Amino acid sequence: MKDRGKFGQAEAVVMLTMSGMARIFLPFPRHLAETAGEAAWISSLAGLALAMGQVYLLHLVLKPYPEGNIVDVTTGALGRVAGTAACLIYVSFFIAVAAVFTRTFSEALLVTALPRTPISVVSTGYVAMALLGAYMGLEAMARSARVTYPFVVAGMGILLFSLVPLWDFTGIFPLLGTGPAGVFVKGGILAGGMTEILLAAVIVQSFHGPGAFGRVVSRAMLMSFAYLALLELILLMTDSADVAREYTLPFYSLSRLIHLGRYFQRIESIFIIIWGYIGMVKIVLALYAAASVFAGAFRLPDQRPLIWPLALIIFTASLLPPDLPTTVKIESVYIRHLAWLPAVFLPAAVLAADRIRARRRKNEGS
Repeated sequence: MKDRGKFGQAEAVVMLTMSGMARIFLPFPRHLAETAGEAAWISSLAGLALAMGQVYLLHLVLKPYPEGNIVDVTTGALGRVAGTAACLIYVSFFIAVAAVFTRTFSEALLVTALPRTPISVVSTGYVAMALLGAYMGLEAMARSARVTYPFVVAGMGILLFSLVPLWDFTGIFPLLGTGPAGVFVKGGILAGGMTEILLAAVIVQSFHGPGAFGRVVSRAMLMSFAYLALLELILLMTDSADVAREYTLPFYSLSRLIHLGRYFQRIESIFIIIWGYIGMVKIVLALYAAASVFAGAFRLPDQRPLIWPLALIIFTASLLPPDLPTTVKIESVYIRHLAWLPAVFLPAAVLAADRIRARRRKNEGS
């Protein structure tokens, strides 16, 4: 397709890391605390192990095709009909992720800063930014993320480490929280599903092909999960696991506890700026990936004409849930668990089919 955009591996790592950080600013840390208790930060590490397994799986899928991406491999291995159907599952997954994150970020912005603004207005703002970013292309987004990343990390560092006087190390005991099953199995499965791994398989040609896939995505996962584990650790040390389970937006609630003297209060305003930008990165990448997969599945020369109708679908779908609790339930119960289908099971089926086809060709040739 035209206008895929090319950028370096450092830009790719930063962009995927920032997209993976989006869930930190939403109710996800609370769900992890509900599942694993005082060991929620350990569940982040268990999720990292599962994410690395996904990276290795997709590396095996992409490795024999240095000029292709997950769409090319899927349609080639499964055949035209089954491959197109599998790609439509990818598209549906990216649209669902974009719609849920659009609604959740919009609701969170209403709760924290714009309580009297209609939800449709805020959602329109996020979708408009996604349209602009996706239409400008990946290269612009990657370079923008690279420039912005130091400020995002500095802002998060100020927010988190300003809470040092409130830390209580007894908050992380007992170390295994709700027990090994809750920490390593349930918590690991909850934390391990990452959209960014499949997304990287879609845009892999933009950062120099499958040869760089494992290196780039593994670094992005290490950084994303490090931020998640650090936030969970500070959340548990600042407040107990019982209190953490009550927070709708844990990161925002932590930022409201910060008081740096008389002249430095309401530090959460820094958080809202960071929050908005990272939410935009997540939605832009999901929209771009949906358009790119759809265009690749139907062999269209350019994905940009698809961005407008897909953005309208995302906007409409984001307004379907009646309230924030319903949206959070859809994300945590359905999308986060069903994500394993397009992220793991479909690529595994593609890998098996591709190996069988390669073996048949080899036998026919011999």
